[in-house]
Amino acid sequence: MAFGEKQFRTNIWTGIFVSGVGISAIGDFIYLVAINVFVLDQTHSASAVAGLWVVSRIAALIVGPWAGSITDRFSRRKQLIGVELTRAVLIGVLPLLPHLASIYAILFLLGVCSTFFGSLFLPYQTLLVPEEFRKRVNSIVSTLRYSAFLTGPAIAGVLLIHGNPSIPLWLDSVSFLASAMSFILLPELGTPQASTERKHPWRTVFKDWQTAFQFLSENRLFTVLFSLNALIGIFALTADTQEVVFARQALHLGQLGYGMMVTSAGIGFVSGSLLLSIISNRLTTTWLLGIGTLLNAVGYLLYSLAHSFWAAVIGLIILGLFGSSASVGFTTYTQKVIPVSHMGRINSVVGPPQ
Repeated sequence: MAFGEKQFRTNIWTGIFVSGVGISAIGDFIYLVAINVFVLDQTHSASAVAGLWVVSRIAALIVGPWAGSITDRFSRRKQLIGVELTRAVLIGVLPLLPHLASIYAILFLLGVCSTFFGSLFLPYQTLLVPEEFRKRVNSIVSTLRYSAFLTGPAIAGVLLIHGNPSIPLWLDSVSFLASAMSFILLPELGTPQASTERKHPWRTVFKDWQTAFQFLSENRLFTVLFSLNALIGIFALTADTQEVVFARQALHLGQLGYGMMVTSAGIGFVSGSLLLSIISNRLTTTWLLGIGTLLNAVGYLLYSLAHSFWAAVIGLIILGLFGSSASVGFTTYTQKVIPVSHMGRINSVVGPPQ
């Protein structure tokens, strides 16, 4: 009976956690569209819009190397709540700012929050979800995130029809507030590790780097797989930057065709993640990671060799279906290999270079 009650509570907590992540993901993509339109309306400058992407990367590079030293040592639940509440407040005040410099300052702080959230999310999820359910939960989280990729911009687009980019930003603020409220309902998990170098915090950071590098040297298979996965991600982002050029110059597509092509990739990722949430327990992590990565590459190859719209769509759907498989497989493998107590500080070493 006690085991049944414990399992029931775990299921409820997992459902709340997944809901919070889903709400936060939708907020991320509403923000992604709305902030670009907002800055363009405020400045009428393409350079100012491009600067949005630079500011967030600078924040990640500055904060990323030491964020894990904090996230591993204090209550992850409280930090998640604090990060989401901070994002809600910062995005809520964005439409009220008159100058580009103040907007960039807020965007820098939002980049800091995103870096901390990335360092907190996986460790807390690993503690919350029993090992036998991790593949399924990872698949559900993946489904929600890829669904948010489709629904978030759609919601922002509908709201922007009225011509006021402040409305989707305020809705985005509410979504992060709702996410914070969901994390409040979750339990405290894990034992915080207080720093022994309070007077010299950078000594703690350097020791954490040494610990992380020692882990990477002792777990060479993980290091190799992580490096390859990072390279795949970098090359995928590189390909994304040329997507619109490929669609227009190689496939001779207009705006509608390009939009449908991008949507087909999103549908592939959502479908793959949804399918995995149903059958993931029947598949090994090795299969998800190995076969998923191989067939994801096949999808990219078919897409790159396409000479027509439908050939490109087929390649993108295959890419999405098995790209989600590889992502879930690697996440599950990471949860198994890296000790939860060190996830943040290891991420601090491997994240910024990527």
